[in-house]
Amino acid sequence: MAYRKSEMKVCPQSTDNSTGNSNAPRVLIPLEAEGFHVFADAYALDGQWVIFFSIAGHKDAVKAIRARLLTNHWINVGIHEICLLPRAKYGTSVKPLPSGILHTAIFIKNDLGQLQTYYALTAKPAPTDSDLYFTALIKHSAVPVHSNWKAWLHKRAVQRKEVETLTTHGIRGIKISLDDTSLAEDISTALKKGKLKNIFGNASLLPFSKTSSHI
Repeated sequence: MAYRKSEMKVCPQSTDNSTGNSNAPRVLIPLEAEGFHVFADAYALDGQWVIFFSIAGHKDAVKAIRARLLTNHWINVGIHEICLLPRAKYGTSVKPLPSGILHTAIFIKNDLGQLQTYYALTAKPAPTDSDLYFTALIKHSAVPVHSNWKAWLHKRAVQRKEVETLTTHGIRGIKISLDDTSLAEDISTALKKGKLKNIFGNASLLPFSKTSSHI
């Protein structure tokens, strides 16, 4: 159960980068909680749910805000009111910086037991959403795919609403819903129609093996 209680406030910030454009200069978003001040340098949200959240500041303030999130309380960051996704598994990392402040990150763990829903994040400006989607396919899908198909695969996923761009600041990320059977059927059809170049010879994609290779 998530508790909505307005004990945390945020200073006004008009440059919140929520479009997924990580090429823009990173802006530190100031947060205040019961007299403690920290800065958020990056986050990724699926609606109001935290997928990734990174803050830095005095160790007591950082620990206080991290504790609020981990105990299912809502907080405000920029224009967003956020909370951890109920029943999801999260990891944390803590790193003292040379300046004496503490940096911590809270991130969702991709649960292989869930219904084929995954999150892909990157702090690098170069990768596109199609790059992230293709990387996720290689990691999580059993269907053989080829890098030459990257644009077609991402376009298909967008059309089927199997990929969504997350609300982000300082990083970029996507949410992916995988259906290996549907993916394999669509690839087979595209190969037959000549929309994709056949890389794997005459081998059928159905049924596919969980140890299928990716090129």
